[in-house]
Amino acid sequence: MATLYLIRHASPAVAGVLLGQSDPPLSDQGREDAQRACSTLTVTRIYSSPLRRATETAALLRSPSAVSVLDGLAEISLGAWDGKSWEEVHRCDPALASRKSEDWFGVTPPGGESWTAFTGRVVRALDIVRSGPMPAAVVAHLAVNSVIAARILGSSPGQFQQAYCEVIELDV
Repeated sequence: MATLYLIRHASPAVAGVLLGQSDPPLSDQGREDAQRACSTLTVTRIYSSPLRRATETAALLRSPSAVSVLDGLAEISLGAWDGKSWEEVHRCDPALASRKSEDWFGVTPPGGESWTAFTGRVVRALDIVRSGPMPAAVVAHLAVNSVIAARILGSSPGQFQQAYCEVIELDV
C-alpha cells in the first residue's frame, strides 16, 4: 500500500470568517504550529492548494521535489460569502443562510461554487496525486480534505473533521 498524508493548512492570520477562496497568510502561531507538525515528515512529493495558507504550510515539509501546486486543491469558493463572518452572511440574507444551514452541500452561496462542481475538481486533482510517486502529501483545506478522505475511505464528507495542521495518514 502507498501512503498519502492529508494535511490541513495551519491557522490563518484571519479568524472568525468563512475563508473560502480568500487568501490570507498564516498567523505567527500557524507558522510555529506548521513548523512543528511538518518538519519531521518526509515525502516523495508534495501537492498543495494554490492558496497562500496552504503553500506556506507545504513549504515546511521535506521533499526531494518542489511543491506541486494543483488548482483543483483550492478551497471551495463561497462567492459573495468569502471572507465574511456567518453573522454578516445571516444579516444580509437570513433566508438563504437558513437554507444553507439546513442543507450545507445542496445550497450554493451567491457567486459560489456548487458542491457537485467542487467535488468534481477535487476528485480530478486526487487522480493526479494518485498517479504520482508515493509517499505523498496533500496540503489543503477542510472541505478539500473531506472530499479526498471520503473518496479513499468510502465515508461521508459531512462526518470528516480535521484540525489546523493535523496530519492524517491514509493508505491509497
